[in-house]
Amino acid sequence: MNKKIDSVTVGEIQTNCWLYAPEYALPEENTNGRPCIVIDPGDEAPLIISRLRELNWAPRYILLTHGHFDHVFGLPDLLKGWKNIFSSAADESPQIGIHRLDAHYLGKDALAPHRHSFTAVGGSPAYVDALWKPLPEADILFEEGDTAGPFKILHTPGHTQGSVCFFDEKAGVLFSGDTLFRGDRGRTDLPGGNEAQLLQSLKRLLALKGDIVVCPGHGPPTTIEEEA
Repeated sequence: MNKKIDSVTVGEIQTNCWLYAPEYALPEENTNGRPCIVIDPGDEAPLIISRLRELNWAPRYILLTHGHFDHVFGLPDLLKGWKNIFSSAADESPQIGIHRLDAHYLGKDALAPHRHSFTAVGGSPAYVDALWKPLPEADILFEEGDTAGPFKILHTPGHTQGSVCFFDEKAGVLFSGDTLFRGDRGRTDLPGGNEAQLLQSLKRLLALKGDIVVCPGHGPPTTIEEEA
């Protein structure tokens, strides 16, 4: 894997929390380490913080490919732990970004939609309740074509209505969340899922250049060429 890309696999569902530190397009004033982006901190914040410290990287953004619990539930402890360890000034706190259509998975009213995601497919809300910690509001609500650091935001609905991919065209790297996996793609049977939309999103992604590296929400990396 590229030395500017690292990951920590977290939680029971084995979510990839990606750490990305490009050499451009990020503010350089952070004194706690090399500026980086954290993508999908779903759980086990201490592991994520430990890896950031090993790398001497400091998050400027925490970006979420979508709002499902296994991609966002590590947020509270990550923010708290980072501030406690490094005593970050307010203007150095990482900005949290998610698509507007998945914003309801964050903030003061977020418990209800997370519980609904489980009950809609026969699961127990008690599972969510056992993991629950109040989630922060987003600082940035994405729309198609927005930018964050080195990334262009590609709105790729289907897994959820607000699913996005983060595309660094200059580096040829795509963080695909639960839209595209190696040899597979995201499920559509959860609230907000839509099979037709997902197929259109996949069609869009697979039309990109073949040598683009794909870093998915679960499982090993791949390339567009391998999945086309």
